[in-house]
Amino acid sequence: MSSKTKNIITNIIGIILLIVNVVMYYKDDETLASFVTILVVSLALFLFKGSETKEWLKKALSKVSS
Repeated sequence: MSSKTKNIITNIIGIILLIVNVVMYYKDDETLASFVTILVVSLALFLFKGSETKEWLKKALSKVSS
């Protein structure tokens, strides 16, 4: 799969996750902390290329695990 195709797929997943997050926040009693967490993840999927997101997640997880 090409990098462009992977980028399009992550953008679509990010948009879908963002829409679901907003709907859940208004329809259910979702906490602000969980809303912001899912918002950050969905925006990261939407804004960054797949390879950049993978490197960013590795750096974030390595900081959390150490």
